[in-house]
Amino acid sequence: MSVELSQHAGAVLDVIGQQLLNGYSVAEFKDLNQALQPIERALKEQATLLVVDNMESILQPLYIPEALTDEARAALELVLALCERLNGQGETRIVFTSREALPAPFDDIQHRIELRQLDRSDAVKLVERTLNAEGDSGGTEGTAREEIEELVDAVNSHARTLTLLAPSLRDLGVAATTNKLVELMASMKGSREQSVFASVELSLQRLSEKNRARIKVLGLFQGGVDLDALKTMMEWTDEEVDSLAVELMGTGLATLNPYNHLSLNAALCPYLHGQLDEAERDALNVRWIEAMRAYAGFLQRQKSQDAQLAATLTLLELPNLFALLEQVAQAGDAEATIDCCTDLYSLLQMLGKPRLLARVAQVRDAAEEALGETWNHARFEAQRIRIEQQLEGGQLREAYEGAQRLLERARSAGETAYSGADYDLAMACVLLARVLRTGGGAEQALPLLAEAQRRFEAIARSRESKAAEGMASVCLAECGDCLRAAGRLDEAAEAYEGGILRSENLKDERQVAAVKAQLGSVRLMQKSYQEALEAYAEARERFEQLGEPGSVAVVWHQTGMVYEEMEQPEAAEQAYRKSLAIKVQQGNIAGQASTLGQLSILYDDQLGRTEEAVALLRQAADKYAEIGDVAGEGRQQNNLAIRLRKLNRLDEARQAIRRAIDCKARFGHASEPWKSWAILCIIETDEGNASAAAEARQKAFACYVAYRRDGGENHEGTGRLAHDLTQLLLGGETAQATTLLQDVASQFQEAGLGVFHDALQAIVGGSRDRTLADHPELEYAHAAEITILLETLEKGG
Repeated sequence: MSVELSQHAGAVLDVIGQQLLNGYSVAEFKDLNQALQPIERALKEQATLLVVDNMESILQPLYIPEALTDEARAALELVLALCERLNGQGETRIVFTSREALPAPFDDIQHRIELRQLDRSDAVKLVERTLNAEGDSGGTEGTAREEIEELVDAVNSHARTLTLLAPSLRDLGVAATTNKLVELMASMKGSREQSVFASVELSLQRLSEKNRARIKVLGLFQGGVDLDALKTMMEWTDEEVDSLAVELMGTGLATLNPYNHLSLNAALCPYLHGQLDEAERDALNVRWIEAMRAYAGFLQRQKSQDAQLAATLTLLELPNLFALLEQVAQAGDAEATIDCCTDLYSLLQMLGKPRLLARVAQVRDAAEEALGETWNHARFEAQRIRIEQQLEGGQLREAYEGAQRLLERARSAGETAYSGADYDLAMACVLLARVLRTGGGAEQALPLLAEAQRRFEAIARSRESKAAEGMASVCLAECGDCLRAAGRLDEAAEAYEGGILRSENLKDERQVAAVKAQLGSVRLMQKSYQEALEAYAEARERFEQLGEPGSVAVVWHQTGMVYEEMEQPEAAEQAYRKSLAIKVQQGNIAGQASTLGQLSILYDDQLGRTEEAVALLRQAADKYAEIGDVAGEGRQQNNLAIRLRKLNRLDEARQAIRRAIDCKARFGHASEPWKSWAILCIIETDEGNASAAAEARQKAFACYVAYRRDGGENHEGTGRLAHDLTQLLLGGETAQATTLLQDVASQFQEAGLGVFHDALQAIVGGSRDRTLADHPELEYAHAAEITILLETLEKGG
């Protein structure tokens, strides 16, 4: 397996486990220690050779920004500890491949085979093959073997150096190459990379005079360069930058990547950096910072136009982008630092880089503090990003309070407070709407989205702003989300289809993919399963093309839900496991927990594997706890209690539901605490604890009534009926209310809702007796609906 693709210990273990065991997923275990146990058992049963390839991809290069250093070090230590443990199982042996030396505990020279110094005969053959690489059978003709051996001895049979020398050997011949190399190495005595730097210099000497002068600027870069950014930075022509690129690739010092990007030889940038004097370095650095800031902005804008380009170049340019962040932050310009953080947050948000996002947040918070009380776009962006991170992390209360304050501040400052304040005000409306929808206030969010859409459309017209036009399209899709949450499915589908059309006209490929997935969710709720599968398949294909594995994982999860609704458990499990595998590779703990939770429901409801479902739910709850997502933990503990009660493990069920109630306490109505109290009521009833059951039911009732009094909505059939009756009675239309109740009478009786129906009938008949809600056979939610109905009628009449 290659750590170039699996760069953290969990991902490494997941790949190994899938090769050794059927249906293995590291996400199903509490920690790596437990996840290792079945793999260790398998390794002890048979002799196994594990090949861990491309270790240099997680080793630290010569120059790397601080944020990437911390992440690389943490990942490396865990991978090495994992490999050390696996290596001790039975007759297991591990072979690492790496272009760089490994650290302890794998630095034992007795077990190292270095291709750095080839056997003399192999090194000679490598040179001979290089000379014949063009297919010229006479390539080594006339080249004395003694000359080749002298070259090999000069570089101590160093494989990497001999590879770099290939172009010089073909162009200059063996003797001339050897003489030049010996001279250069003599001038670099004391350098750890003596022969490598010498071979780099020899390659550089093959450049044209103009390109030898141009290449100095690459000493500012970190292992790669976007040629378009380089052209802008140096104000070169296309011909000039193309000439440099062609010559670099011709000497073997660069490799062409997609989108006109070059990966540079690992020794090139450090070598060139050391060749610059202080004045040259300072002058070029000013231009580099300016160019990289513009480049980061360019990538951020490309997210909506060509998301695959943005994702690919962001990953290739991470060392340069974080070097930029550190330099801008060190310069002490708070606004510039926040602008840089905003761009990086947007670029990294969907790429599965939690540690880098945390580093961005750390720099952003320090810069915001340095702003003092200044209100400007930089402060708005810093607060907006923080609220988005809180929302993603399940901190609903903090996100709601922050979004409210942000909108109030933007409104009080006004549309002309600074350049772009009108755009920020519209964004504040969108942000609060998102928080409200997430917290269960979909209907409350709709007016905010309508306002935001009007504002963005006005900005788009007055300033011909593509960004504002794109956000107007986003608002339409967000309206679809709210309508879907409110159960208004046909309206939601219409909003999504309108949003897709707008985004297609704007060529916003990512937004099209996202809304296609949302439309699939509506089709699922409408039970149009084939249409849902088609929408998800198209969304998944688009996200794959855009290079967003995280989004692909989300759509696989949603696809599993469709198959689950269709009662095709095998297809559902396969889809969930595909989602889970991607989330493990990306280190997405919250995503793993979500999919484990859904997989557990499938196991219990359709496969009869309740014990396994319980194990998965415990793991899901633990994963949420691991990342501090208390809301997520509460949801999984709630589901765990249901399954434990089903197994008649009532003490454990009580513990789980009590933990769910504790978790939900801090999130208010958004966490639907009444449902957990209702489950506790059922558990206590099963246990024969009548007083405890009554207390839990009263808690459920009180929580739900508070939610309804605060404007919370009930989209269930009973809730809609109570709402319709309220409107009719407030309007004095008693006859119509009576007819409505008569129409549903038999349906309610069959559903066991006769007591609820009788209470409603009494109210329609004129009763305003509050004790109607106290009937012991009423469910807490129905008792709450009767209470709210009576309170509303009293206020209205």
